[in-house]
Amino acid sequence: MSKQQQIPSVHAPRASRIALAPLQNWLSRAVASGERFQDGQEFQLGWAWFRIGIDSRGVRVTAPRIGAPRLVYVDDCSDALNLIAEQKATVAQYGVEGLGSDCRQSALIVRDLDTCAAPFLDRLTAPMDGRSGWYVGAHDSKLDVARPENLKLVPFSELLSRRPELGPFLTLPAGWQVSFLGEPVVMRERKVVEPRQSGVRGAGPPRGKQDPQPRRFDRGRPPPPHDDRLARNRPPPQPP
Repeated sequence: MSKQQQIPSVHAPRASRIALAPLQNWLSRAVASGERFQDGQEFQLGWAWFRIGIDSRGVRVTAPRIGAPRLVYVDDCSDALNLIAEQKATVAQYGVEGLGSDCRQSALIVRDLDTCAAPFLDRLTAPMDGRSGWYVGAHDSKLDVARPENLKLVPFSELLSRRPELGPFLTLPAGWQVSFLGEPVVMRERKVVEPRQSGVRGAGPPRGKQDPQPRRFDRGRPPPPHDDRLARNRPPPQPP
């Protein structure tokens, strides 16, 4: 009988216990079931693809470096695990199932995003052919997004190196938007959705069965200036 492989080590000194536990539990189950990891083998956990490294130091897990402008792998898994936990907490706060999205995909952005101060996210479709379905525009963009030359696809790694505040929201499903004109405002089909209360970031669904109640911008207060701009700066659903 072959000797069982050791459980790959995970170096994540800045990851919370809540963020670290799913990866450790999955690795333990995989090894117990007979999995023999190979050098360079990759596996997906939440939004991130992890990679096994085997050398004189043993068997270990490496993770995509969050904030790097291209997809590179590092030994410290802290940032990747914390981001996965934040994404899980975000969808739980709004009472929805997260929609598949991963760090290898791309997003459609307006070309002057780097010069804008107030971005927004709009998930137009489910992922397809390496595209995440996310459009990233800006309330203060000066470009006409109906013109295809004013849009471009960028990898998530590049996007998060420029706009890290978008990361926690990237697993919201199609039909959801997030405005960053000041504090983030989460919407579903242009209606504001209030989050459930949860005292622990990354703790998963809070207790209680009440669903969040969407409310329109025009209910109870005047519409903020970003509402119609969000619609105006939305690109065509199927840009060429």
